[in-house]
Amino acid sequence: MKKVLLLSSIASIFALSSCAQADTIGVIHFDKIIENYTKVKLLSDEMSDKYSEIQRYSLDKEREYKKLSSPLERKNFEEATAKELAKKQEAYMKLKERKEQEIDNAIKNAVKQVALENKIDTVLETTVVFFGGIDITDKVVKYLNTSK
Repeated sequence: MKKVLLLSSIASIFALSSCAQADTIGVIHFDKIIENYTKVKLLSDEMSDKYSEIQRYSLDKEREYKKLSSPLERKNFEEATAKELAKKQEAYMKLKERKEQEIDNAIKNAVKQVALENKIDTVLETTVVFFGGIDITDKVVKYLNTSK
């Protein structure tokens, strides 16, 4: 009986001590970070330019196609243009994915650094928090826009 009481007491002490050491929760507004991170705007502009290049290429090739008269020329032209267009689109998608991954990594790193600097144990997006938490969004944006 004494062993049961002793184990019960020890379990209660551990439960109380773990409650006393609750995590400090931070929250971020991810959309606000994306809206205010200058590299996102630069990426958006860069990707728009690249997409416009692909559209111009496509329009130019369409004009060239209309000038061709023989069916064989048209067929060869279509095949070559389709291959080149596919290469351009694939390069565009790879660049877009790489740049988005760089931004994602930068945001994750910034959140981690700001959390460490502010002694925050856990950071959640505001959409999953009903109440409470320390909002570190502005600090994360500042960190992102001032770090090299």
